[in-house]
Amino acid sequence: MTRLFSPRNPRETVLFGGPDPNRDSLSDLLETDMPKEQPTISAGSGFGVSARDTEPTHLHTVRVWFSPNGLQIMEDIKRNGLNDVVFDAIALRELSGQHQAHGITKEAFLVDLAVLKAGIPRVLGKYGITQFVPLSSDDPIILQQPAEDLGSKRALCYQYLHSKYLQEYAKRCNLAKVLGYEIHNVLKDWYEGRLEDICNRFRNLGYC
Repeated sequence: MTRLFSPRNPRETVLFGGPDPNRDSLSDLLETDMPKEQPTISAGSGFGVSARDTEPTHLHTVRVWFSPNGLQIMEDIKRNGLNDVVFDAIALRELSGQHQAHGITKEAFLVDLAVLKAGIPRVLGKYGITQFVPLSSDDPIILQQPAEDLGSKRALCYQYLHSKYLQEYAKRCNLAKVLGYEIHNVLKDWYEGRLEDICNRFRNLGYC
């Protein structure tokens, strides 16, 4: 069992990864009812169809700032003609919504995009390049964690990201099951790769 970090007592542990301590596995989450919140990808959306058919490859994570403009992030991506290279988006609004550094307005929030390598320049050309390296000591998501030392901030950040990715992956799987379609393997690999990377980062801090 993977263990979690508590900022007030590094030895205090809780279950790692799920919204409910009694339901910490992906298989448990996949058995939940269909989420009330509309996921960013749905059957028949057409996001990335040509790329999926012609480029069997893996997806890269690109973190960008998104300023609300009346559209959901995937709607904005489609409007900007990026839906052939962006497969999914994970909004990190909870932690980045009030950040105002780097000239970003407080309404903007960070989003992790699952992008084909060939499409990265197009995505950055539209949404811009962040002035920090994701998960570095300058990442707003790390800096805003309620802890004093950087190691503790990192641990809390990884804890949050793991839970967020696990929940979003479960939503996609639930929707696919209800509507009777298969999530593309390249997107499955992206989610599983992200979850593994976050777990490894947490483990490298020595908390599990």
